[in-house]
Amino acid sequence: MDHRRDAHPRRLPWLLTVLVATLLAVAMPAIADDGVPGTLRIGGDANYPPYQFLDEDGHADGFDVALAREVAGDLGLEPRFELGEWDTALDRLSRGELDVVPMFWSAEREQRYLFTQPILIRHHALFGQRGQPELESLDALANVRVAVQRAGLAAEAMHALAGRGVTLLELDTESGSLVAVARGEADYALAPIGIGYYAIHQFNLGNMIALSPPLLERKYVFAVPRGRPDLVQRIDASLERLRTAGVQNDLYVEWLGNLNPRQQQPWTLLSAGLAALVALGLGGYAWRRKTRPAQATSGTAAGDPALMADLQDAIASDRLGFMLQPQIDLRTGRWLGAELLVRWNHPRRGALAPEAFVPMAEQAHVIGAMNLYLLRCGLAQRRHWPQAEPPLHLSVNVSANDLADPQLVDAIIDAVGQDGAALMLEITETDVMREPDRVAEALPRLRAHGIRISVDDFGAGHSSLVNLRRLAPDELKIDRSFVAALLTSRSDQAIVTATIGLAHELGATVAAEGIEDAATQRWLAEAGCDAGQGFGIARPMTADEFAALLRSAPTARF
Repeated sequence: MDHRRDAHPRRLPWLLTVLVATLLAVAMPAIADDGVPGTLRIGGDANYPPYQFLDEDGHADGFDVALAREVAGDLGLEPRFELGEWDTALDRLSRGELDVVPMFWSAEREQRYLFTQPILIRHHALFGQRGQPELESLDALANVRVAVQRAGLAAEAMHALAGRGVTLLELDTESGSLVAVARGEADYALAPIGIGYYAIHQFNLGNMIALSPPLLERKYVFAVPRGRPDLVQRIDASLERLRTAGVQNDLYVEWLGNLNPRQQQPWTLLSAGLAALVALGLGGYAWRRKTRPAQATSGTAAGDPALMADLQDAIASDRLGFMLQPQIDLRTGRWLGAELLVRWNHPRRGALAPEAFVPMAEQAHVIGAMNLYLLRCGLAQRRHWPQAEPPLHLSVNVSANDLADPQLVDAIIDAVGQDGAALMLEITETDVMREPDRVAEALPRLRAHGIRISVDDFGAGHSSLVNLRRLAPDELKIDRSFVAALLTSRSDQAIVTATIGLAHELGATVAAEGIEDAATQRWLAEAGCDAGQGFGIARPMTADEFAALLRSAPTARF
């Protein structure tokens, strides 16, 4: 008889208990201190709408809350929201009293927490009173008072600038920083762009505007306590499932890009600008289309099979060319980047205008391959541009319907690599979205890699407020047809003004095409338009010419 087998019979239940507890810890990583299994404890700021906040009944709500609730449900966990003071939430997460807190990534915070894959890419800006000096970067701050949220990313950035005569006013909320500027208690507020526009609308701060380009580009993530890589992996897998199912994009549209006012939530109410659009009968319908005459070309009739064959061969053999049209910040004149414009020098017919072959490429379903080739060429040229902060971007036109092709989306993400902030995809409005659900699946994937979305030729094609809500763009690009007669047309002025207000209400920037003179540029800048391009700024040029321009002249000259 082996007496060793029965030597410690009472040890077996104890060992079994330890084994079961260990397995539960791995299988259910989020267990609250009260012993309730399967609870995901989510912390955050009780006053950070529309991302996280307590509503009038004391219930947690907002984009972050809705997404965290979906993640918890996907993982089979019960969400428990514990919103309060922001600095308290950070301390509780460090102590392991919370499982998840949505926040901006920063190198400093990476020493304290683990982070999931990005949820969004967000930016800050310096806000101030009209007439205050405009600043291109935080480095330009000197001998001023800057209001920020205590323990926020803006506060971290400003502490790094200590010793430059900058007086820091640290407040409880991001919105409060803008209110402090309006009261004369600070010169600038450094706040997330969306929160800044929310505060301007919510608190009727009509004299407040953004006085800088987008700053502090950062990933917005879920943070978890250090030592919990298992939870990060589970949340990442859940976020990927939610992206694939279109859930994350639906929440983005609902909370951050929704045009429909929700009761008791003032940050989604329509602005005066949108009201003007509705009054003009434009809401929800295609805006008027002002066609531009196509350049006359020889032998370019629609349906030309020989030309179509030549085009396919040109795409396959990399014989298409392109030009770059510079884009500037209308407030400062600083170069922001350039739009890539396709060109084709046909071996027998000579230079063909895009109108002669781009529609043909769309009809033959080779437009995606053409745009991908051009995108790769443009990104290769961008490597020769000088470094800038924020980074200079390359804008490339794609059809919304192209984004319904998962393989093309994968190829775009692969082409941009780790440099997603370098790329702006301009979604053309030449057609109605045929597969909006697939397009909706693509958008969060692109944004997770830092790629931004612009709606091109806004107001001139098949645009509708429904499609605008689906796309929730980072930029609206006003069609040149509304800019050409802007100085003399009251209707164009009303539409442009309304569009600027609408875009800013949604947290998007505005760019204008077709700027031909300094007077139009000044009008747009005073109306709040952020960026512009046109012959009055710079004509399309070769890649080498644009690189030389960036090195020789940091700003445009009118």
